[in-house]
Amino acid sequence: MNPDVFARLTGALARIDAAVAPADVLKELLGILRPFGFRHLLITGLPSPQIGPWQREILYDGWPVEWLKHYLASEHFSQDPCASRSRLVGQPFVWQDLSPKGMTGGQLRVMGEAAEFGLRNGLCVPVHEPRRAPSVVTAAGERVEVLPEDIPMLETVCVHAYRALRRLRDQGEQSRQINLTDREREVLTWIAAGKAAEDVACILGISRFTVERHLSNVRDKCDAVNTIQAAMEAVRRGEIYP
Repeated sequence: MNPDVFARLTGALARIDAAVAPADVLKELLGILRPFGFRHLLITGLPSPQIGPWQREILYDGWPVEWLKHYLASEHFSQDPCASRSRLVGQPFVWQDLSPKGMTGGQLRVMGEAAEFGLRNGLCVPVHEPRRAPSVVTAAGERVEVLPEDIPMLETVCVHAYRALRRLRDQGEQSRQINLTDREREVLTWIAAGKAAEDVACILGISRFTVERHLSNVRDKCDAVNTIQAAMEAVRRGEIYP
């Protein structure tokens, strides 16, 4: 790596580590990304569709306003090839590396419409951590110029920024820890996967009454009004993995 680039990167990482507000983190991240033509940024979790609205997991929304409105109204998340790939793989990838031949009609529509809103090419940096749903840092623009040798540096700063933003958000939360038991976590994982209480009872070899009791305890610990909300909160805090 060029010594000047290395010095710039290490300086940015140090300032990200020292950041006390999300704006400080984003300033450093965008400062690294802009010279490559990236003008828009989205940092979000990637929950399974059955868990609930994915947009609740957004850490930073720097997408064009009209594109995000259209994306949500069209329910593009379930057809987004970048989101689906980021859930499955941990390696960064450039949008133009996605083969149109391997896409469905819905996926081609998502990418085509993104280009119409000025998002012609982009970089996705998936973040996979233990006991958390996958997340992704996505940067995009109309004229992106990024070489394969640039990817490791960009991945480093994107992951570093993501973890800093997550840390700052977690520090800002005043709510208590959930601390589910192993059995509560097991029951909730099956429920989040779409199983009914009767099915979970059969799978785990326990009574339905016991399943319902565990779910009641989970709702209390998550301060949730229903089991779906409890599952979403448990995923967000890394108690279960969808």
